[in-house]
Amino acid sequence: MKQARLKIILINPPADIKDIYGKYSLLASLQPPIGLCSLASYLIKNGYEVKILDANVLHLSTVDIVRYLKNQSAQLVGIYVNTPSCHVVAKLVEEIKKANVVQSIVAGGPHITFLAESSLEQIPFDYCVIGEGEKTLLELANSIESNSKNLSNVDGLVFKTSDNRIIVNKPRGRISDLDTLPFPAIHLLPPISKYKPYLLHYKKLPFMPIITSRGCPHQCIFCNTPFGKSVSLHSAEYVVDYVEFLTKQFGVKEVFFCDDTFSINENRIYDICRLLKRKRIAISWYANMHANIKDKGIFKEMKKSGCWLVAIGVESGDERILRLIKKNVSLNQVTKTCKLALQSGLMLKTFFILGNPGETLETIEKTINFALSLKSHYPVFSLMTPYPGTELWNKAETYGVFSRSHFDKLLISSSTPIFVPFGLDKEILLKKQKEAYRRLYLNPGMIIRQLLSINSIEDVKKLLMAFYSFINIQGSK
Repeated sequence: MKQARLKIILINPPADIKDIYGKYSLLASLQPPIGLCSLASYLIKNGYEVKILDANVLHLSTVDIVRYLKNQSAQLVGIYVNTPSCHVVAKLVEEIKKANVVQSIVAGGPHITFLAESSLEQIPFDYCVIGEGEKTLLELANSIESNSKNLSNVDGLVFKTSDNRIIVNKPRGRISDLDTLPFPAIHLLPPISKYKPYLLHYKKLPFMPIITSRGCPHQCIFCNTPFGKSVSLHSAEYVVDYVEFLTKQFGVKEVFFCDDTFSINENRIYDICRLLKRKRIAISWYANMHANIKDKGIFKEMKKSGCWLVAIGVESGDERILRLIKKNVSLNQVTKTCKLALQSGLMLKTFFILGNPGETLETIEKTINFALSLKSHYPVFSLMTPYPGTELWNKAETYGVFSRSHFDKLLISSSTPIFVPFGLDKEILLKKQKEAYRRLYLNPGMIIRQLLSINSIEDVKKLLMAFYSFINIQGSK
């Protein structure tokens, strides 16, 4: 294949953990930019020279990034943008443009997918990519390299014309067979030892998150899925081959299946578990699951293949709230699924949201009590945040007060109340969040569960760090 002359650099923008996670920063993770790795491998497969600059894990400033780009002489720079990082990206792009060190800047990611036009108006990107980026970015690179002025046939692309008009091309169809994609280009990242999962939420290091599917069929009003409701899956064979590749090439000892819902196809989970055992791949792993598990034996099979934890989104302990946020699960189903996981010898992580539409002090109390009843090892209480692309984003003012004018300062739901349901206020939400953590983590049953989970000195260190973080959180205003 002819070697392409165009040089491409993909950037994961910097983010201050304390700025984003606030009082929860000690518990925060530092995840590798797997999406950028997927884009890079696809471009490399098609003959391009690609580098990834993970400014986040390398703790680079805007000045550092601009200096790096000056030395690289790249023609095309791609920047990943999610909602918490959009204000940081805006400053970065302005400085890159001012320094005139690259020919073109293209943006992609969930924030861009849902707010491409407004992002192009507010930030001086040259192009924005909506949805899956592999084919769109490749076609854009081909057009730039050939000096083509006609971009109208690049599906999924948004751009400005010479007279400053914004053009939104037709959407790009989804990749039907994910197995045709090469493995993500992990080798372009800094050493994987620099990345860390959430505190307490790992058994072995180094770890690596893996995305085995795209899309989510569920209708939750608070969740944005940049790939839409249609689901495409990697085959079990592809997934296990990739896990094996990570263990052999990078020494990975634990993986996190971070799909929106790993359990969307239970037969595939069985196939993955059987292949892991058949190939004798010694890997520790955990996954996000939905509470509507149908096969009662699935957790035992997962446990046998190296799974040690499942993470389940519960959201509320009130049936009315669950219906309102379109969670499509009952409290009885949640209880059964969590009990099955624990009986199978798995540890349990549960997610709850305080400040849902229709929330009251009574429903918050129900949620805390329900959380106690599940006997989870790691309950997490976030504050409801409307994100672009969600039903709640469009209807937030129907249910409460939403600070849209301060959205550029949006961090994450666990640290700053951006949305407050009618009848409550920010102070109450923050107070109840602290109360929830106090009641859950100082519960005698929780203390016993944590002590029983200790298997090494490393586990003791993690628990002590978590306890220190807990004290800081409870002592903060």
